[in-house]
Amino acid sequence: MIHAALWIGLGLTQALAQEPTAGDGVAPATAPTEDTPVSIEPTALAPTPPDAAPAVDPGPLEDAAVAGPVLAPAVPGDVLADPAGKPPSKFVWGGIAVPLVNYNTTDGLGFGAGFQIFDRKRGLEHGYQDLLTFDTFWTTRGTYTSNFLQYERRGKQMIVARIAYRMWSDMLYVGHGGAQVSVRDDPKESAGNFVAGPSLLANAILPIPNTPVQVWAQAYVRQTTVRAKVGGLLDKEQPYGVHGGWNFDFSAGVAIQETDRWPMAQRGVRFEASVRGGATAVDGKLSPIVGTNVELMGWWPVAGEWLVIGGRTLFDKTWGERPFFEGEWLGGQYRDESAYEQMLTGYGRSRPRGDGVFATMFEIRPKLGHVSHPFWDLGFYLSLFAETGFLFDGDKPGPQMPSVGVAPDLLWQGAIELRPFLSWGWMSDTLGGQRTPDMQVGISLLGPL
Repeated sequence: MIHAALWIGLGLTQALAQEPTAGDGVAPATAPTEDTPVSIEPTALAPTPPDAAPAVDPGPLEDAAVAGPVLAPAVPGDVLADPAGKPPSKFVWGGIAVPLVNYNTTDGLGFGAGFQIFDRKRGLEHGYQDLLTFDTFWTTRGTYTSNFLQYERRGKQMIVARIAYRMWSDMLYVGHGGAQVSVRDDPKESAGNFVAGPSLLANAILPIPNTPVQVWAQAYVRQTTVRAKVGGLLDKEQPYGVHGGWNFDFSAGVAIQETDRWPMAQRGVRFEASVRGGATAVDGKLSPIVGTNVELMGWWPVAGEWLVIGGRTLFDKTWGERPFFEGEWLGGQYRDESAYEQMLTGYGRSRPRGDGVFATMFEIRPKLGHVSHPFWDLGFYLSLFAETGFLFDGDKPGPQMPSVGVAPDLLWQGAIELRPFLSWGWMSDTLGGQRTPDMQVGISLLGPL
């Protein structure tokens, strides 16, 4: 499946001074708490930077087609200083309005809009303190829609809360892990698969004072309605969860956020490890499930900010009855989606699902230039990345799934990242057949790591 995206920007708001909060306790965003939507590492979950003080990764607007952002400038302090001589506040309010346009051969043409309101540091520093994101996206044929509202707060304690609703009326299903995932699909097999429902996620994050360490806890619940196409692969295989149901779990973990900034770190590491436990309620039966998620990222400046290399290793695995509709979603703070914008992007959304994933990626990111201005504060980069990964069917890893990709990368006002990308995966026409490159196209508001 090939995704094509067009983008166009418009709109925006005004910047207003904000009184500093007591104790402030907010440092520049330098490390994500990873993730996306759509996304806390952030992703908006996104997807968190989500540094000396950890930050929440913005993970703003999740869907892969994005219009060019137009956001409010950080107004210089002397502009908003009190006439009586009162020092200006440390933060100013700004916002972004993003029209969304997307096209792919499965869902057709789609439109939407994304909105964010945030308070960021004065000057041209990275990061924000509060971020409210709303995103809605619909295809013209009605085959897919995504809607979510998310609030993030960074400081001495951090919270991320998101409520979402997604619907696929032709959801792609090529199997649950194993070799089937690397075989090109017949769209007719998936036409008519209906999967929809709401989800709720809440994170509480506690940075340990004077350390780069965070501890966190999360609650997650999702209700899903499923109708399989009669005679299609989903109907024939009858994977666990084919009749829909409820899925919920609780997670706890530790994260080390030690990067120089976020988004687009130039040096440092980010590590996260967590465990989760929950259950799926299907056909009146409750089935327990446990899992773990471990992720390590690192960035190294080879030539200062002009050439940075990065790497990521991810392991996510569950044990127990995992419903197929949760098979492409990972654990961790941000519940990233496989093949969406970070890992396994060469294989198309909704294809890489299973009982776990192991993936390793390497990125080279040269800086092409920078424009400094209170409004037109733009950084221009190029991202070249390569990855290898494996999807699990039970405890058995499937075939190797390599990806390579390239993306121009735009950083707006040190807070918003826009990354349209091309990514190639290797697929075959028949099970066990010769695999050849297959291209995917998308737009992300996160880096590939």
